[in-house]
Amino acid sequence: MTKKIILSTLVSTVILFLWSGLTQMFPWGVPTAQSVFSQSEQQTESFQTADLIEVPANSLTTDKFDEQFVNKISTLTTDQTFSWIISKPVGYYSASDYFIKEIITQLIVALFLAAMLVLTIELPNQKRLLLITISGLLAVTAIYGQLMNWWGVPAIYAMGAGINLIIGWVLSAFVSTKFIIKRIK
Repeated sequence: MTKKIILSTLVSTVILFLWSGLTQMFPWGVPTAQSVFSQSEQQTESFQTADLIEVPANSLTTDKFDEQFVNKISTLTTDQTFSWIISKPVGYYSASDYFIKEIITQLIVALFLAAMLVLTIELPNQKRLLLITISGLLAVTAIYGQLMNWWGVPAIYAMGAGINLIIGWVLSAFVSTKFIIKRIK
């Protein structure tokens, strides 16, 4: 059974990673972010973003802004707005780091999915997949419900990302139940 758990985890990691990458291109993924670019010297590429908004350097940020906000979750209140801000140094955003962190994240998710499938190994596959779907709904509600409430994350993004999560989990669980961690009758 250990070999099946390991194989299921590895196969599901690949499925989840590829699905996660594909879904970033959906309308509720990366395209929902507004991209504003303001540097005095072009230190980085504009992340190959269409519809980039370029503003004069120092019109939105200053060294004080960076000092105050980098590596923190903050709020900023102006006369007209209230903003949640997550600010990271430019070097944080490297593709290789993203991929490594995403693979690790999906590996952990895949391990938990494999554990759920082992714990439900005597149930019919339809019920096993239903439990994965319900677990996905719980995760989506707990994560994106809070983000919509506290952070004001747009509903289209939250619903889209939630659907992506559930489909990814069910897809990887389906492959695993069909070929790796099969039902024991």
